[in-house]
Amino acid sequence: MNNNNLRAPRRSGVSVAGASAVEQSVAGLGPLLSRRSVLRAGLLAGMAISSGCATLTGRRALDGEAVYPHLTAEEARVLTRLTAILLPTEQFGLPSSTNEVPTVANINDMAGDMSAQTRDLMGMALWAFERRPMASFRFSRFSRLDDEEALRYVQALQAGTFFERGLITTLHTVVCVNYWRDSRTWPGLDYHGPVTGIWGVRRLGNAPMPNGSSTTQPTA
Repeated sequence: MNNNNLRAPRRSGVSVAGASAVEQSVAGLGPLLSRRSVLRAGLLAGMAISSGCATLTGRRALDGEAVYPHLTAEEARVLTRLTAILLPTEQFGLPSSTNEVPTVANINDMAGDMSAQTRDLMGMALWAFERRPMASFRFSRFSRLDDEEALRYVQALQAGTFFERGLITTLHTVVCVNYWRDSRTWPGLDYHGPVTGIWGVRRLGNAPMPNGSSTTQPTA
């Protein structure tokens, strides 16, 4: 993969809207995790261990620069695998979600802009998602499952408990928003970009708040 594609410029109009949607989705995991103190404690312990290991063995480019500076090596691995399972786009003639569109790099950029609390929640979600299949799928982590098993695992979560449905819905949003935000995917949706550019609509910026003194008062 060309590293230049991983560092493609951000599209502010799309990324801001996408970031807002993902922030709201990830933040929704807070109540789910807080109701499970034992699970939360285990997640935090695992994240501390994995974060420490990532410092030593994190994924790096040949020049020593981190490819995904805002994701641990494990998080990047899980997201890459999940992207391939959720978006097998090449089967439908769309740009590849892993090789052509820098989906995981877009998630990395978004993670760098998240608040600390939201970023921690996303890390917890990925940690739980990676390890949840251990008992159900021959004690294998999600990133090690073959395509058929990985798809069955995702489908099982979609039909699972309230927590499991919330977990997969959040990660599904994170992945899909960061694929479709790329302009190379828009022809597949028959979307040609903001109408302000296509129709030549002049941008007026934010409208001022109404001024009470200028309101026309009814006459007697």
